[in-house]
Amino acid sequence: MNSSPIPLCAAALVLLIASVTSVAAERPPNVVLIFVDDLGYGDLSCYGATKLSTPNIDQLASEGRRFTDAHSASAVCTPSRYGLLTGQYPLRAMGGQGVWGPLPTTSGLIIDTNTQTIGKVFKDKGYATACLGKWHLGFKEEPNDWQVPLRPGPQDVGFDHYFGVPLVNSGSPYVYVNDDSIFGYDPNDPLVYGGKPVSPTPTFPAEASIKSPNRFSGALKAHEIYDDEKTGTLLTERAVKWISEKKDDPFFLYFATPNIHHPFTPAPRFKGTSQCGLYGDFVHELDWMVGEIVNSLEDNGLTDNTLVLFTSDNGAMLNRAGRDAIQAGHQPNGELLGFKFGVWEGGHRVPLIAKWPGKIKPGTQSDQLISQVDLFATFSALTEQEMPSSEQKDSINMLPALLDEPSEPLRTELVLAPRQPRNLAVRKGKWLYIGARGSGGFNGSKPQHHAWGGPAAVQFSGHKNSDIENGRLKKDAPPAQLYDLEKDRSQTTNVYREHPEVVEEMKTLLESYRPKKGSQGTRQKKPSPKKKPQAAKQPPSPTASVSPAGRGTTAGTTKPNFVVIFADDLGYGDISCYDSSGVKTPHLDALAEEGFRSTDFFVPANVCSPSRAALLTGRYPMRCGMPVARNENVAKYQDYGFAPEELTIPELLHPAGYRSLMVGKWHLGMEVEGSHPLDAGFDEYLGIPSNYEPRRGKNHNTLYRGKAVEQENVPCEVLTKRYTDEVIEFIDRQQDDPFFIYVSHHIVHNPLRPSKDFVGTSEKGKYGDFIKELDHSTGRIMQAIRDAGIDENTLVVFTSDNGPTRNGSAGGLNGGKYCTMEGGHRVPGIFRWPSKIAPNQVSDVTLTSMDLLPLFCGLAGVQPPDDRKLDGKNILPILIGKDNQSPHPFLCYYNGTNLQAVREGNWKLHLPRTTDDQPFWSKKPDKTKGFVTLKKPQLFNLDRDVNEKQNVADRHPEIVARLQSQAERIRNELGDVHTTGTDQRNINLVAPQER
Repeated sequence: MNSSPIPLCAAALVLLIASVTSVAAERPPNVVLIFVDDLGYGDLSCYGATKLSTPNIDQLASEGRRFTDAHSASAVCTPSRYGLLTGQYPLRAMGGQGVWGPLPTTSGLIIDTNTQTIGKVFKDKGYATACLGKWHLGFKEEPNDWQVPLRPGPQDVGFDHYFGVPLVNSGSPYVYVNDDSIFGYDPNDPLVYGGKPVSPTPTFPAEASIKSPNRFSGALKAHEIYDDEKTGTLLTERAVKWISEKKDDPFFLYFATPNIHHPFTPAPRFKGTSQCGLYGDFVHELDWMVGEIVNSLEDNGLTDNTLVLFTSDNGAMLNRAGRDAIQAGHQPNGELLGFKFGVWEGGHRVPLIAKWPGKIKPGTQSDQLISQVDLFATFSALTEQEMPSSEQKDSINMLPALLDEPSEPLRTELVLAPRQPRNLAVRKGKWLYIGARGSGGFNGSKPQHHAWGGPAAVQFSGHKNSDIENGRLKKDAPPAQLYDLEKDRSQTTNVYREHPEVVEEMKTLLESYRPKKGSQGTRQKKPSPKKKPQAAKQPPSPTASVSPAGRGTTAGTTKPNFVVIFADDLGYGDISCYDSSGVKTPHLDALAEEGFRSTDFFVPANVCSPSRAALLTGRYPMRCGMPVARNENVAKYQDYGFAPEELTIPELLHPAGYRSLMVGKWHLGMEVEGSHPLDAGFDEYLGIPSNYEPRRGKNHNTLYRGKAVEQENVPCEVLTKRYTDEVIEFIDRQQDDPFFIYVSHHIVHNPLRPSKDFVGTSEKGKYGDFIKELDHSTGRIMQAIRDAGIDENTLVVFTSDNGPTRNGSAGGLNGGKYCTMEGGHRVPGIFRWPSKIAPNQVSDVTLTSMDLLPLFCGLAGVQPPDDRKLDGKNILPILIGKDNQSPHPFLCYYNGTNLQAVREGNWKLHLPRTTDDQPFWSKKPDKTKGFVTLKKPQLFNLDRDVNEKQNVADRHPEIVARLQSQAERIRNELGDVHTTGTDQRNINLVAPQER
């Protein structure tokens, strides 16, 4: 990996060092870093804008140097700021877990206070340092309860003074923070996260774009002081004052403006001054702010000895104001493809202007490849300091690019991070490689959507890309992207297929940058207290406090939490709330009594792997490329795993601020490249690769945390408790922000090895004892949710991956696991959400496990993917009693790759089949496996004959014909044993039906 500049010729280097040394001998230069929020490459007139005017920033460029190939470390605010301050790529943050999205409200400080930062670089040389403006890097230890003092914070990572917006101007708390206190603090009116009544949220017209509802109560005086339309002026006045106060000593000012992040709230005097609405007006206010700071340097006689840098944290965002600006003729990112959050150039190529009279040649332009992580090494060189050898820095000294005109590139490689880790990209020279399709950013596409991105945004902005047609990714688009930025800076053409040798080189290079640590690498932090803390004693000086009273009681009121408890091989009649003869399961019975119990809940596969793939993707297994169970330790399955191109529930929830945990059985190819739970979008994982059986290979009893081994030879008897403990700990620390938990049990799959505490607790042997342990685990999870105060805002779903083996009960249904009778596909389905779902509901409306993805997306305010077909539907109207019609007119019953039955309403038609058509697990006749062979179709009316005993095909030939026609349509789309469907993902497996 490239981490050091290519040397200049010796003579030039000597002159450069002599120049800097001479300045330092007189007086070290001051540095003002103006770090703008969401300013695009085309948002300044000196970068080509015509619908707005930026004379002060243009003058900065005319008196200094303008860079054309400068990049933020990320296309997202928080990780970009992390990279700027630390000189590290954001993917290295938090012990290798990386920081990919905006920090949630209760996040602790994500910069280790022992880490060297640009603020500390200057402090170590005796500089006065200040950060004014937006912070958004967290305060305190996680979770931040907002009690004062707000330490650690900016003052612990290199800044003497801080004043500004603690998170972002679109998200609460809507107060200013002064050093480590809340500005305007009243000890008699503390700030309370999740308290009631909620303090006022400033409101603005729709064209200003959204401002999230306040999630805090109290601190009314502090809230009254906060004024979006005065923030720019207030911060500028404070910056001018601070410069005047520090003029006699060297100083570093990090001026992080809220402009031009939404909502677009310029002071009234700037409204209507541009030709592109509030968007341009907010830029005009920004330009005035820059002018005031530059003037203050001149007024104090500091101009000649001050390096001024101007840049942005990421590219422009296509929110409501951005869309209005485009319709007015303005292009926020100029010719560049894409927007904020995405990895295309528009997401991270940003303006960079540097001015230093007498040192930087005025009116010049540089095409050097630069990252904002390089400012760390640059400032170190400027102040004649070595970079710390104890820390991994990705920073390269760019001082030669500022002061001179190097003939060779100083940086030859660059890692670029979008919101989605799977779209991580690497630049090498002219080549940009993106490891997945699309931008990895926002995906809004409809007028009501706040954040547009991806193909729809490209179409809206009038840009072109060869992978996109009519605002959607083409079905035959390459699996990744390669661009020649020397010829095609606008990224009109993906040349992935034209340069396979370059693709392989870049893919290898990208992988070399990914953290090699096996675990998800969450940083060390103090354990959360088991009980809510009492109010902290208040310091004598006027500072803020946050009362913990009610903490978590209304947390996440705008976005519910989701918990999916997925049993293994649990039959329809195995638990007492479905069959009185089933195992007594009081906790699951309570779940059903307090919510919605489905008597017609369909899973689209009768074996493990495909059922799991369908749940995570909302798509039939044939559509998502995983229709048969994976057999570890059999050579032919070594490359058969979950397709990385599939989008999952955790991936889709990430942009909405959700953190995700999976515990338990994966069984989707953990060792296959790109098929690990972390690759599928989960932030954290604890579990084993597949079934706990020796024939599954040497790792069958290896417990993994992330990708690292947590414990070898772990006893099966301890797994359920380990998983449950992990879930409870996660709920405890994540309770103040939205989460998704996927509990993938081994129960009641063989081997039947319950914990010793449950042996003998049922009347059905170890099979029943195992179910008792499952029930107990569910009760513990529900208690943890109640203890966290998030019961009302958590949707819990309980179901099973398929029907039972011969040990269990299908509750009178015909068949079980391994067959397409109802006993193989109809399983328990329970939904509980006290604030939305009425108790004691029993419904026979047909629902499916594939419905969870669109349901969760809808509730989280996330647009489901529109570049692929989803088979699941948003079933919220049914769950809350507003609809009683199934959204599924047809259901497909596959056994492996063989379409064996179709269902329309209550009519179910079993299709002809031979032994050769069957998957290996169903070739031998068995009374539990339904029709192994079938010469003629058989028709059943499930309303009268749910047990599928009476074939009525002869009585209803018209229904048989209609369903046969539907079966043919389904085959054409999804495929069959001898047919490849038009929307069937390739199955990376030879002869899928054979072992």
